[in-house]
Amino acid sequence: MKGVMRAIWSDLMTRTPVFTTADVAEITGMARSNVSRDLAKLADEGLIVRIRRGLWAIASHPDFSPYAVVPRLFKGEHEGYVSLLSAMNLHGMIDQIPRAVHVVTITQRARLVTPVGEYEFHQIGPELFGGQVPYRGSGNFDIASPEKSIFDTLYLSARKGRRFTHLPEIELPGGFSPAAVERWIAKVGLEPLRLGLQDRWSRYAMEAAGRWRRLEALEAEPTR
Repeated sequence: MKGVMRAIWSDLMTRTPVFTTADVAEITGMARSNVSRDLAKLADEGLIVRIRRGLWAIASHPDFSPYAVVPRLFKGEHEGYVSLLSAMNLHGMIDQIPRAVHVVTITQRARLVTPVGEYEFHQIGPELFGGQVPYRGSGNFDIASPEKSIFDTLYLSARKGRRFTHLPEIELPGGFSPAAVERWIAKVGLEPLRLGLQDRWSRYAMEAAGRWRRLEALEAEPTR
C-alpha cells in the first residue's frame, strides 16, 4: 500500500489528477493485480475515485474536473475533444452548463456515466475532425475553438437525430472569426447539407451581430 500511495502523491499528483492502474504499476514495479487491489482500498477510504475499470482520479487535486478525464478515455492522446455546448460554456459563449460533457470523436461510443460526471460522445467524419486547442484551466484537455464548437453543433443538429436544434442564446466572443466557421462548412461534401449549414450559420451570425449592436447602443447611452 505504501508504494502505491507514494507513487500517487509523490509522482503522479505533481503531473496529473487522472491516472491508470498501468501508470502506478510502471512507477512501483508491482504487479497490476496488486496495484489494483491497493487502489481499490484507497478508493474505499475516499482518497481517490474509481472512474471506470483501470482509471482513477484524485478528485481533491486543484487541476481536477470532469473535463480532465476526457483525454484518458481514449487510447490515443488526441482522439477526442470537448466541443458543442460544453465548449461553448467554457468559452463563455452560453450560460447553460450541459448535464453531460460533450465530446467529439471519430468513433461511435455509448454514453459513459461515472462517479465524477457523464460523458456524451458525438461521432463526426475524419475529414471534419479537428479545430481543437489546448485548454489550460481545470485540467489539461483539448477543446474545440469557439468557431469549431459552433460548426460541430450546427453540423450535428443537421444530421440524423437532429440534436441541438434548439440552442440557447449564443454570444460570440471577441476575436471570433466567421470565416473560420465558413471554412469548416466548405469541407462538408454533401451539397444539400453544406448549403443548409451555411444558411443556418448566416442566420445565427446575423442574430449575434444584432445583439452586439444593441449592446453597444445601450452602453453608449448617457447615464442619467
